[in-house]
Amino acid sequence: MAGTRIAFDVNDREVMELLARQAQPPGSDIMNRLGEYLQASTQDRFKTQTAPDGTPWQPLKARYARRKKYNPDKILTLRGYLRSGIRHQVTGDTSVEVGANLAYAAIHQLGGDIDMPARQATVRFKTQAGRKLFAKRGTKGATERTVSIGKHQVTMPARPYLGISAADDQEIRQIILDWVVGRAGGAP
Repeated sequence: MAGTRIAFDVNDREVMELLARQAQPPGSDIMNRLGEYLQASTQDRFKTQTAPDGTPWQPLKARYARRKKYNPDKILTLRGYLRSGIRHQVTGDTSVEVGANLAYAAIHQLGGDIDMPARQATVRFKTQAGRKLFAKRGTKGATERTVSIGKHQVTMPARPYLGISAADDQEIRQIILDWVVGRAGGAP
């Protein structure tokens, strides 16, 4: 055989692991780390009640706040489904997406108008201390009445919860730096 050839076998476990890490596609590990961080950061916004730029979310309308049964002091939280529905998904070697796939997620993020069709509803009243109050189905002594509710529009203010804050930007940079240094096997 003409020319020169060299062959070698590596049996060192640490060297094999390092070579395996270096052979991994760049996004397999780092994108997942970034996604986990951004998912947690987005969920934390529901505690601080602020947009990524630091502005507070628009408060609830007084009428809604009075009748809100669960978490009356928390904006965008009735039962916590939106916050717990935030997920991340690695979509490529250099991209990760964070969001929620709930039907109402976009209207809370972007705001907008919701067209409500005309409808009929049955309401129940009971009299207590001379005042008429709404009553639950099956309440003794309650009277029922069918009412018509006309077509109307509900305006939802934008309350951005998705996005990257200045603190997120710094943390993303640190995660990437730690990842690069870790892959090189050195210290910063």
